[in-house]
Amino acid sequence: MSTSNNGGPTVAVKLYIDKEKKKVMLAESDKDFVDVLFSFLTLPLGTVVRLLGKQSQVGCFDLLYKSVENLSEDHFQTQRLQGHAS
Repeated sequence: MSTSNNGGPTVAVKLYIDKEKKKVMLAESDKDFVDVLFSFLTLPLGTVVRLLGKQSQVGCFDLLYKSVENLSEDHFQTQRLQGHAS
């Protein structure tokens, strides 16, 4: 990663685009950017949905998460497990 004129980090990504199909065919970047992308895969999906809140675009996961979040404590072995859902 490098820094921009304003001091913030910048990332160079080279995209190869099929203009007819309007799709990205290949993306190239440095190791740091790829590491950040892969780090997103280590977050539990429930955490992602919770952090996005009302801005979530993950429809079915959003509904599933809200259903688990709204379950009564009777459905959990301990209160600690319900805490993982909210």
